[in-house]
Amino acid sequence: MISVRGLHKSFGKQPLFRGIDLEITKGEVVACIGPSGSGKSTFLRCINGLEPFQQGEIVVGGVELHSLNREKPGRADREAIRKVRLKVGMVFQQFNLFPHMTVLDNIIEAPTRVLRLSRNDATQRAVGLLRRVNLERKIDSHPSELSGGEQQRVAIARALAMKPEAMLFDEPTSSLDPEMVGEVLSVIQGLVEEGMTTLIATHEMDFAREAADRIVVFDQGEIVETGTPEEIFRHPKKDRTLMFLRRVLRRNALPPG
Repeated sequence: MISVRGLHKSFGKQPLFRGIDLEITKGEVVACIGPSGSGKSTFLRCINGLEPFQQGEIVVGGVELHSLNREKPGRADREAIRKVRLKVGMVFQQFNLFPHMTVLDNIIEAPTRVLRLSRNDATQRAVGLLRRVNLERKIDSHPSELSGGEQQRVAIARALAMKPEAMLFDEPTSSLDPEMVGEVLSVIQGLVEEGMTTLIATHEMDFAREAADRIVVFDQGEIVETGTPEEIFRHPKKDRTLMFLRRVLRRNALPPG
């Protein structure tokens, strides 16, 4: 479903990725973990065409994204990015809902403009998705009237309205209060159980351990190691993985102060 080969990415003269390879099969759930700043979010943004990269190739559902070493991609590049974004939905850390639009209008904007659905058909799709994320009652609300967890669930519904073949989640709970994390993870867990191809960058170790088929550990722009949750959490092979897990699991285990 998603193939990344020899990915190189730099910010100016500062290199981040120096040749990353990763294959994700249809229906697979892959959790990307690692320290903040290790490259997890940038990796997802490269897959969705939001970040240009200097070398390598990304293939999503048969559509190829090539290296873009310029600010303004050509027509063929733009068309490839458009096709990729039709195949993969993306949910960000900061929700990115349109503040002047209602929940309904946020969800139907892309299906009506990009997929050319009628407003009636798009609304029926939106109502079904809002029911799925337990927010049907908020259909006429504006984002400012919603909690962070509710806004993130609307963002998930908005991404699903395009009927993607895969979903990318960029640390979807990092901006939420602790009591709201569970409601968002529950929605993502439901997608996983339905067989959605899912790539999630997360600091929620319990969720990664329970939901993922495979864990990918990032550190300093490198994929340190990959493996099943059992392999990574119980028998890590690399010292950097062990150090990260000890640090994050110790922090999560601390009692409230």
